[in-house]
Amino acid sequence: MARLWSCLAVCVTLLLVHNVFGTDNENRFRDPSMVQDKSHLKEHVQELTQEQINQMSPEELEFHFFKSHDSDKDHHLDGLEIMAAVSHNSDYDSFGRPAPEGETAEQERERTNQEHQERMTVFTGLVDKILSEDDTNNDGMISYIEYVVSRRRVPGT
Repeated sequence: MARLWSCLAVCVTLLLVHNVFGTDNENRFRDPSMVQDKSHLKEHVQELTQEQINQMSPEELEFHFFKSHDSDKDHHLDGLEIMAAVSHNSDYDSFGRPAPEGETAEQERERTNQEHQERMTVFTGLVDKILSEDDTNNDGMISYIEYVVSRRRVPGT
């Protein structure tokens, strides 16, 4: 039974990586639907009204996206800040598997631990991809300039 759950977990993880985050050629930091999400921005920037957010240009939305995820205010996004931004904007957690009937407390702990490990594998892979593509000076962080240059690689932005 444990082997069946392990196989199922691997299949679900692979499916989620493709469906939630797209193909290996996509970089979520270049996705306008993520970096220009007005409702997400409103969650992070309380001092702005919804009307102000609605009037922002795509560039202003992207600036505030970057700024709102720079939690240590050092004008760079490190791996943890990138992970927070990407994980907050994902549907990964909505794909949780239902608990099997008769699951013991120990089995539940094992299952939830495995689900957590799967999420971490997906998100660390995404962070690594973003850093490998967009961190042009290889300092392990994305500066605002690197972020803007990366965003401009997308046609139509």
